[in-house]
Amino acid sequence: MVKDDNAFGSCQAYTSCSRNRDKAEEFGNTLFIMEVLIAFIADLSSLSEYSAEEEELVTPGVCFRVKSVEFD
Repeated sequence: MVKDDNAFGSCQAYTSCSRNRDKAEEFGNTLFIMEVLIAFIADLSSLSEYSAEEEELVTPGVCFRVKSVEFD
């Protein structure tokens, strides 16, 4: 997908993520970083025992485009 700027993908299940990049990187297994422009996202912060994680759920079927890939 990185080679084709017009290619889109989508997650077919709920995707758990954090609004806080620094917090997400503490887990050491960050898979990808998303810039969400338009999507239905459920903020779970107020329901979570770990509200500092700023967890959100992205609903199934949200389309995305890969802009770059980095390994470290």
